[in-house]
Amino acid sequence: MLGNEAIARGAVEAGVRVATAYPGTPSSEVLRALSQVASKYGIYVEWSTNEKVAFEVAYSASLSGVRAMAVMKHLGTHWVIDPLAVAAVTGIRGGLVLVSADDPLPSSSQSSVDTRMSARLVNVPAVEPSNPREAKELLKKSFELSEASELPVLFRYTEKVAHSKGVVELGEPLEWDGRAEFVRDPDRFVSIAPHARRNIPKIFERLKKAESFVKSEPSVERMGPASGEVGLIPAGVPHLYALEALEELGSELPILKLSAAYPIPREPVTEFLESVRRVLILEEHEPVIEDQVIVLAHTAGLRTEVIGKESGLLPRYGEYSPDLVERAICSALGMDCPPGPRNSVEVPRRIPQLCAGCPHRGAYLAIKKVLRRRGGGVVFGDRGCYNQGVNPPLRAIDTCVAMGSSIAMAVGAKKAGLSDPVVAVIGDSTFFHAGIPPLIDASVNEAPIVVAVLDNSWTCMTGHQPSPATGITAGGRKTVSLLPEDFALAARVPYRVVDPYDLRESEEALEWALEEAERTGRPAMVIFRRECVIQVLRRARRTGRRDGFKPLSVDPAKCVGCKVCVSIGCPAISFDRGSSKAVIDQGKCVGCGVCAQVCPVGAIGG
Repeated sequence: MLGNEAIARGAVEAGVRVATAYPGTPSSEVLRALSQVASKYGIYVEWSTNEKVAFEVAYSASLSGVRAMAVMKHLGTHWVIDPLAVAAVTGIRGGLVLVSADDPLPSSSQSSVDTRMSARLVNVPAVEPSNPREAKELLKKSFELSEASELPVLFRYTEKVAHSKGVVELGEPLEWDGRAEFVRDPDRFVSIAPHARRNIPKIFERLKKAESFVKSEPSVERMGPASGEVGLIPAGVPHLYALEALEELGSELPILKLSAAYPIPREPVTEFLESVRRVLILEEHEPVIEDQVIVLAHTAGLRTEVIGKESGLLPRYGEYSPDLVERAICSALGMDCPPGPRNSVEVPRRIPQLCAGCPHRGAYLAIKKVLRRRGGGVVFGDRGCYNQGVNPPLRAIDTCVAMGSSIAMAVGAKKAGLSDPVVAVIGDSTFFHAGIPPLIDASVNEAPIVVAVLDNSWTCMTGHQPSPATGITAGGRKTVSLLPEDFALAARVPYRVVDPYDLRESEEALEWALEEAERTGRPAMVIFRRECVIQVLRRARRTGRRDGFKPLSVDPAKCVGCKVCVSIGCPAISFDRGSSKAVIDQGKCVGCGVCAQVCPVGAIGG
């Protein structure tokens, strides 16, 4: 079972009644798996507008007495700090778990942050599994921990757990025949300053309950000899690497495996420190456990040496590997490691590209051409599959920061006095997630920018989850479809809607928007609307109808080998060096026609 599927199964077995999420790699499969069985087990599932909304929906469900969880990647957890901190102050009723998938490398994120630090920041417990089997069981325990401590629990796991597979033993789902009930308690749940002052001290009473709960398995597991010169305290995936390294080295060391990252159980850790002279802490990213162990050793008056990140042996960034952990163990033991890495194969890098027939390609080509005619400009990018437009040969965007940043940064550039044309590129799902407030800001504060909404009707980069524009819920039920222009109208921003497959229409709309922004000193919007081609192809395969999917071809008699078609970055187009002609792969081409429109000699057709 995939790690994310194991987490979904853990939610079922824990009796979760409300599960929310915003899609983000590596967490997206959790809610997708839950949505497939939600009706069977009476679970409400929701793809929320953004992570803050997801957490607040789950938080309210908890206050109504049912078990609830919110799922997101680490970047979304940043959005949740405000209500998470308040949830710690008020406490919870039904078990509440925030499932946060971290991306240590990172492999699909613009930054990499250890969300266990977020738990410590707002004083809620944090736990971390090391494999799919443990993920399922630990998630179930997390709900018990939440209810025992009356605190939300941060369930932090990493990409390796999310996307690895393991044998998972299934248990019986917890049956819950109660009903939701909100018990009014304004002194507790209306967190105005006077109430907060009275309730904040209770957080630390709850943390003591949490520490008492995590003293036993599966939060603490003692392995290996009872004592020794060197011991290990691993957490998460590095625990598996440590076991592998010890087997290869032929060594056996005392190990105290911790699933509880904050607060750590002091008694078991103190006993372990007393049994070794030196302890190596193995945890990915920040020294969350290590710092607590250092303080604990000092407070207890122990002379045990604590090594890891603070000693400079291990890095505070990147994803750990078996080789890295083995070298750290060898260093702790004062011995030489076996020569050479385990895997010395150099894997060629494939540069990510927009798919063949991706509508974003036409939008980018139009933006680039119009700005080139005007002598240049700045294109602020955003988060989504369209950020692949940064790669060659398109190189179409200049920034990519965070959800919704494109519009706000475009405003900032203009207000700083930038005279160049400024375009903010944002997808439909990202627009609904975080693009509406900066659009209002641009309108109210009169920023002469162009907002280009690349509307493909889905949240595609994370697995084609529905966006508010799609018109379906997480459970597949039809619902209202919201469109970006609805909000442009409300914000008094003029707009045009175009088909990005039509390059001339797209260029004309962009020229209009730039002129409108210059003339009025206010924002204008162009919505490039065409459904994601992957979804269109999937539907065609299911129905057996491929209307409109007639692959194009290059007439070698007309082709002059100029490579203009190659420069649009379509995976279906290549260049035959032998004949010096462009070639279109008939198996990849979807017949979008964009290449035919850019060919200067008319060599491409159906």
